[in-house]
Amino acid sequence: MLFNAQTWIGSGLAVTGFLTLLLPLLIGRFYQRREQKIWGLAAVLLTFVLAGFLIAVFSTTPSGSPAFDSPVQHRFFREGKFARFTPTNIIPESEQVNLGFLVMTYLDPYLTAEQANRVSKYTMDLYHEMEADENFHELGSVMGLAYSDLFGLPSNTGHYYLYIPQSAGDGPFPALVFLHGSAGNFKTYTWVWSRFAEREGYVIIAPSNGFGNWDEEGTQMVIQAITDAGQVVDIDQERLYLAGLSNGGLAVSRIAAEHPEMFQGLIFLSPVFDTSIVDGSSFQEMWAERPVLVISGEADKRIPIRYVQDRVAEMQNGRLTVTTSYYPDEDHFLIFSQPESIMDDVASWLNGGKAKDYQTRKYVLKSAEINPE
Repeated sequence: MLFNAQTWIGSGLAVTGFLTLLLPLLIGRFYQRREQKIWGLAAVLLTFVLAGFLIAVFSTTPSGSPAFDSPVQHRFFREGKFARFTPTNIIPESEQVNLGFLVMTYLDPYLTAEQANRVSKYTMDLYHEMEADENFHELGSVMGLAYSDLFGLPSNTGHYYLYIPQSAGDGPFPALVFLHGSAGNFKTYTWVWSRFAEREGYVIIAPSNGFGNWDEEGTQMVIQAITDAGQVVDIDQERLYLAGLSNGGLAVSRIAAEHPEMFQGLIFLSPVFDTSIVDGSSFQEMWAERPVLVISGEADKRIPIRYVQDRVAEMQNGRLTVTTSYYPDEDHFLIFSQPESIMDDVASWLNGGKAKDYQTRKYVLKSAEINPE
């Protein structure tokens, strides 16, 4: 953390860790040579310095409760509640994610050091932008749910991020449900989608499902989150879309098969598909002539583009109306490296191929664009 720190808290906590190791040595030295009071004085001084720093850190730790009129908030529809004074909230989420990229280069054969450095830069830029927003900063982090799940501890607390666009007028509002991938529900996902939400007037519902292993309980929780969000904001049930990133694509496959009547369209980002579902005749009959958007990177080694194209072909053979957007030089982390272009892809798809003038598009949709409404 010391050599990869992104914030003063991260640097300070790393230094604090080293200094804390010195404290027993200073105390031991004092007891060995009581006549040299300098050792005792050094121990006392170091204790005060460490205590002062920790007090400063604790006083600035996000509360999890943004302003009353904040467009983004935590929601818990079960017994869970936001845990403020835990290491996973005290340590800024950007520090956790950045350190994760470093560690994963030793654990993940598909993530090289060069790739990790590249995606880390893009991701940290997003975190710096996000933390400048007072409401997103005050949200804190729920990454503890991912770690709990990783170690077999309870993690399904019924948490989700809810974003209600400030630009929207009166409801009912269209809504997009976003399902995260492996490693947890990064707060920056909701930050990226918040830009789309403000542009298009969509409510964003982003459930947290532990580390991202979308089992049956996790998929049921998505439906519960949608129901809970409907009690907070007036959602247009005729304009409800389901999106999944990476492993979240498994949940999109399963939920779309179990509740086809709920959603107007499906979005797969760098997706893992449940092939037993999307390649099956039952799913294809339910979703025939209905809109699906698939976005993926052609340089993705984790989810090879041929695998994605094969699933697209199966869905198209089943008469699903599939629109694809393939990024030639992007890998599995394109949501961090190309967030604006992805949001433009989604907006264009929703608007019948008519992207608004947000910016110059870097890529174009390769298949015929449709109006899912």
